[in-house]
Amino acid sequence: MCVALLLVAAVATAQVTTSAIRGHVTANDSSLPGATIVARHLPSGTEYGTTTSSEGIYNLRGLRVGGPYTITISFIGYRNVVFTDVTLSLGNTATFDAALEETALQLDDV
Repeated sequence: MCVALLLVAAVATAQVTTSAIRGHVTANDSSLPGATIVARHLPSGTEYGTTTSSEGIYNLRGLRVGGPYTITISFIGYRNVVFTDVTLSLGNTATFDAALEETALQLDDV
């Protein structure tokens, strides 16, 4: 019984020391699975990355608090969406949705 109370007290005093981002990525009004998201913490150079789910949703947790960050959302054949000068707050999840637009690619002859 005493051990259980100590465990509850330890959990109750745990503190969140990070932040997170999430969002929904679309293209042509449809969810875009497999898009790449990279959040770069500029002062440290630390990069955090993930990809979107089959529903075009992403969650990136455990990010350093503060900023500035640059968040880049990309997919082959589409223009990148870049969010600059992003500052993240302690324990909060910021939302960055993106609608990617197709780019015209011209490939050289092989």
